[in-house]
Amino acid sequence: MNINLIMLVVRSRKNIVQVDFSKTVTFIYGPVGTGKSSVARLIDYCFGGELERTPAIQHELVSVTLEAKLGKYDCTFERGSDNPQFVRVTWSNREGYINSVKAPIAAGDITITSGEVYNLSDLIFSLCDIEPIKVLKRSRDPDSPMIRLSFRDIWRYCYLDQAHLDSSFFRLEEPFRARKSQDAMRFFTGLHSERLSQLQLEYYRLNTKQHGSREAIEQIRSFMVRFEFGSEEVIHQKINDLKSRLARARNQRNLIEKERANIIHPSEGLRERLRLISNKLSDLKDAINMSTTTIQEQIALRSELITTKLKAEKTKKAASILEGVKYSSCPQCGTDIKNKEASIHECSLCCANLENSVEISSNYMESVRREVNDRIDQINDSINRRNQELERSKRELVIVEEEKRKLDFELQDKLKRYDSAYIEAVRDLDKEIAKLDERLDSYNNFKKMSIAIEDLKKQEIDSINKIEDLKITIESERKRLSNGEKNARKIAEKFREIMIDVGFPGFSENDKISLDPRNWKPVITHSDQEWGFWDTGSGGKKTLFNVCYALAIHEVALEDEMPVPNILIIDSPTKNISEDENPELIRSLYNEIYRFASSKRSHGMQLLLIDSDLVEPEFELTDFLQRRMAGEAEAPSLIPYYVGP
Repeated sequence: MNINLIMLVVRSRKNIVQVDFSKTVTFIYGPVGTGKSSVARLIDYCFGGELERTPAIQHELVSVTLEAKLGKYDCTFERGSDNPQFVRVTWSNREGYINSVKAPIAAGDITITSGEVYNLSDLIFSLCDIEPIKVLKRSRDPDSPMIRLSFRDIWRYCYLDQAHLDSSFFRLEEPFRARKSQDAMRFFTGLHSERLSQLQLEYYRLNTKQHGSREAIEQIRSFMVRFEFGSEEVIHQKINDLKSRLARARNQRNLIEKERANIIHPSEGLRERLRLISNKLSDLKDAINMSTTTIQEQIALRSELITTKLKAEKTKKAASILEGVKYSSCPQCGTDIKNKEASIHECSLCCANLENSVEISSNYMESVRREVNDRIDQINDSINRRNQELERSKRELVIVEEEKRKLDFELQDKLKRYDSAYIEAVRDLDKEIAKLDERLDSYNNFKKMSIAIEDLKKQEIDSINKIEDLKITIESERKRLSNGEKNARKIAEKFREIMIDVGFPGFSENDKISLDPRNWKPVITHSDQEWGFWDTGSGGKKTLFNVCYALAIHEVALEDEMPVPNILIIDSPTKNISEDENPELIRSLYNEIYRFASSKRSHGMQLLLIDSDLVEPEFELTDFLQRRMAGEAEAPSLIPYYVGP
């Protein structure tokens, strides 16, 4: 699952801070309280997470923008500090396609773009060209509907946050979140049972259908015996009698029909209704054409606004890059201007008075950005409303056309009828014919019961054959899942190798690790003892346990092309581990991380490390990027001007 972070833009009340990310390893370090962990939290916030409301975030944060590449799309995630329900997502590709939506965190009933995309999670999967599995909404409810696995469920294996690093093993101890975390591991390893669940549901459905057919046969036979329709001969005799009576009634009515007058009296009221309906049809068609044209114009306007917004952002970036550049020659004609004398208050190129220039503040840019986003949302809302009105108009058009068709037939029928005297004459015969027709239909239905019994027998036999086929398919699907178990064993073995390389305290080369795919909790076997994450005792060992397990998952995922996002954020990997007391342990942990980052199979893997002290790689690591946050001029905090709790 290809996700690559490019940069994070944090807009506070007084300034804008940009944090760039390396394609391989980005290391952010510095003292406490400078905003290091907030970088990771803001990335998580842009991906739909909740933001920890520190005093600095509460008072100073305005909005945050994350630029990333998802699959083949260049994406921008924008989220204001006061927007807990939506994330603005804009994406484009090299073919010139561009789109922007306000994606809700929680799924609603309306799609936000093409396909089955209802919220931010669905959109991220769609942009990465990944089809998430479907899992039971309620694991202990056999009638529970199937829902799509959320991106947030797999993201917890890519973001090891500081708060849970030494107290939670990927939320497997939490009753409600454990099932989703387990579903994520099944999705990674191929052990998910979506198809198996569907096959089993189909198996139960066919079993129910088979029993239902058998019960229906018994009930139909019991019903026919109860009302003395036990044989086809009795039903056939009654049907012949009804046909004779019906033929006599129709012949009598035909005789009266031949004597009717030639003068036809059409209904003027019916004609007036038809004229009104024709006018209404014409108005509806005109309204539909106008609505279609307006929607096309609004779609074009929305695209222009999105393009304008992106151009404005690029212009701002270009201005910030070229700010302070000294020119030695004219960038247009190449004339040497090094010796050109210009006042300190004049531009060295065009000699414009710089004192009259207006500096655009970050607040103004933020207000312009929000205004453009609001305008895009208004156009989206207008398009949705007009689409709804268009659909209603089309449905009304169908109804009116059907009504006109019925009235046309009714008018033709009335034009053929006699006046009130004729109607009175044939009324009794019509009642008799209708009564006989109804009885004849009933007896014909009774006759079909015997045919239905034969059909139900065939359906029962067909269900039995399908059930046998499903049994074979279910068994084959269960065997196919054995590949997922191999992936689980690979993760356990890789976890063991990493624990040995890091020098995990109390773990020896003779120890074994087993990973049960039913609960995904690794168990270490030492001689005749077994222990796991919750038995380590030390907070530092729990931190190491989590980090090593995450590294094992990502390394096996890259080797076997498992659908794990190729990004790993670790906030404080040495939490609760003293550098003075355990320098070798810290160095071996970082050596293992850098070894993973530098291996050929980790190509495309992106790591973000956050810690108090910088631990540099002992060898040259391509694109290694370090950033110090210390609240100093050379190493500013995330919000440089803020001083407070």
